[in-house]
Amino acid sequence: MTGITVVGDRNFVLGFKLVGIRQTYIEDNVEPRVSTLLAEQDADIVVIHDEDYKKLSTSLKKKIHDSVKPIVISVGSLEEDDLRLRIKKVIGVDLYKK
Repeated sequence: MTGITVVGDRNFVLGFKLVGIRQTYIEDNVEPRVSTLLAEQDADIVVIHDEDYKKLSTSLKKKIHDSVKPIVISVGSLEEDDLRLRIKKVIGVDLYKK
């Protein structure tokens, strides 16, 4: 179990390294690494940039959507509602509920 894993280009990964995330992969093409992380299920959370998420194949996006462990979170300008639904799916509680 590795906790949070970050996959992306050097600039994306650097910010996470600065806050103490140790498990990082600098990749120009994140698809092979994300596929491997999904198959191994060693990571709890995999963080990728939303621009990289958009480039993933449809079949990998489906695997990501269906995955409970690891949960894959895209960070950037994508809708926050997707993150909300994924967190609710994993922990069973709507953290954003008012």
